[in-house]
Order: sequence, then structure tokens, then C-alpha cells
Amino acid sequence: HERRMMMPPFHGDRMRVYGATMRDVTEAALATWPVGEPFPLLRETQAITLDVILHTVVGLREGAAMATLRDRLRRFIAIAVNPLYLWPVLQIDLGPLSPWGRFLRLRREIDALLDAEIAARRAAGDVVRDDVLQLLLDARDEDGAPMGDAQLRDELMTLLLAGHETTATALAWTMHRVLTEPGVLDRIRAELDAVVGRGPVAPEDLGRLEYLDAVVKETLRLNPVIPDVLRILKRPLSIGGVALPAGVGVAPNIYGAHRRPESWPEPTRFDPGRFLGTRPGPYEFFPFGGGVRRCLGMAFALYEM
Repeated sequence: HERRMMMPPFHGDRMRVYGATMRDVTEAALATWPVGEPFPLLRETQAITLDVILHTVVGLREGAAMATLRDRLRRFIAIAVNPLYLWPVLQIDLGPLSPWGRFLRLRREIDALLDAEIAARRAAGDVVRDDVLQLLLDARDEDGAPMGDAQLRDELMTLLLAGHETTATALAWTMHRVLTEPGVLDRIRAELDAVVGRGPVAPEDLGRLEYLDAVVKETLRLNPVIPDVLRILKRPLSIGGVALPAGVGVAPNIYGAHRRPESWPEPTRFDPGRFLGTRPGPYEFFPFGGGVRRCLGMAFALYEM
């Protein structure tokens, strides 16, 4: 039910609407990168993807509201991605100076910021906007009902977190491959010169950057952002000759499947040519999961990368 309401902003021609924003945010960030000295790349790709998601999903532009939400999200994520806090015993609020206390306070602040943005949009009425929030405000389910404010806020929070950290990590791995694998950077530059020339990349150029697309996908094959996905069986199933009852968890291993020599000859070798002129099957290559619960933002993430 929720997936049907969430799908339209992330498929088809909607991608072109976001392309210029993605490019402009990236170029502004690149202008601040140091030259001639090392710096941690992941921090920079996180800054890019967070600003892209704030612009395209929430529709914010530079100003006090965006700066505040950006700051709270960065601090929130720093705690949220720590696997230690998956343990219930550590999820104890010992006041604002304790990690979990800060986490809860930041969550309340972020909720309030998003609630205020939703209220402002509803008050604005028929003002035309092209961001994801506006599309979700206009969405209706099969009974003609819109999303409520709490659901809207939760959907936005999911998109802000899932659409930011994962893509940033994948971008950092891609840059690592581009800079360390022989010949890859030169071939990307040659393709950009042939397709784009010296001007800025335009949304219509992306479909012709076949080698660059292959580099991104080969990186996702060798360095998937998550190693596996979890599914709970709704009915008994036999997998590999093992009878499993309903209710148990099964975890397709993305990392392992992407390195099977039966599917990928010389599986540890970085070779973007594997993705040129061919499309691997969904059981050989699934960095975004698979089936009806495949990552909603797959097209968005690939387009952004």
C-alpha cells in the first residue's frame, strides 16, 4: 500500500527533474575540495548526498531552515549508524549528555522541523513545486485518501536517511575504484569528452555514458553497500534442499552472490566491461535487493551516482 503511493517520484521522467539539482550541488561541493593534500572522501560524499536529498525530497534551499535540518541530521546519523545502539540495553535515556538521550532529543527536533515544513506546504495551497514532498502531499491511495501528517513525516525521514548515507558510501567506493584501477579514469574522461564535451553534464547525456554507468555497477558488484537482505518466510519453502518453515528469516547474501565464479569469471577482478552491452540476471546482481521489496530508490541512486 505504501509502496504504491511512494513509487511515482522515483521513476521515469521524474529523474530528469532532479538531474540539474544533483549536478549543481555536486559542482558547488567540488569547488570547496582541497587541492594537493589528502582529505577523507566519505565525509565529502556524505555532504553532497545529504544536500541532494534535502533539495530534491524536502524541497529546501539554502537558508536557516536547511542549515538547521542539515546539522540535526548529521548529528542524528552519527549516532544512528553505530551498531552498538541496536542493543536494547544501550537504548537508555540518561539525560541530554548521554548518547541515547542525544539521539532522542535530535529525533524530536528533526520531527518538529519536518512537521513545520509539512504544515507550511499545506498552508501554501496550490503553489506549484516539483520536489518529492509535494508529490507525496498530492498522492492519493486507491480509496482517494491522502497521507496524514505523521505518515508523511515518517516517509520523509526514511528517504532522508536511506537516500543519503547509502549513496554516499557507494560514491566513495566508486571514487576509490576510479582512482586506483589502471586505465579507468582515463577511459571515463575520454567518454565524457566524447559525449559531453567541455560543458556541464546534462540529464540527457546520462544514457550515453555507458562506460561510466558500467563503472558504477561494477563497484556495486564488488562493494555493495549492504552485504545481505533479510526476508521473513510467509509460507514454508525449500531452499537448496533445506526445508524451512514459515516465520523464519532468510538472508540472500549480496556480497557472496556478486563474487560467485559461476556467474562472474575472475570474480575479484574489477572489470566494468562485464556491464557493457549486457544486463545480468536478478539472482546474479542485486545490490538494491530484489523482488517486490527491492529498494524504492534504486533508479534515483544510480542516476545520482
